[in-house]
Amino acid sequence: MKLHLILTAALTFAVSGCAVYPKAGDQQAEIPPRLILKDDAKTWDNAGAFGPVPTELEVAGVKACSSLDKDDRKFVAKGYHAKAENLEGKAYPDGGFYCVPK
Repeated sequence: MKLHLILTAALTFAVSGCAVYPKAGDQQAEIPPRLILKDDAKTWDNAGAFGPVPTELEVAGVKACSSLDKDDRKFVAKGYHAKAENLEGKAYPDGGFYCVPK
């Protein structure tokens, strides 16, 4: 199965010089997460809507999230939703990953 790469990091919140990322949920929510634009950057509207990354999709998650890597920052998949939506509200055929810095 070829997974579409959903490439966006979570919205960050500055807390005492540290970045805190919302946590993915314990299971996929009925209402899927959707990409939105915030301050000209793509982010998910609800990180809690993602569930855990299924074991069989871990390699795909590594591939999808590592495409966001920069020299000083590496990303890891912390969530997955089978019906994650793009900016237009259409579901990605193979779902989407919630990527956060390591």
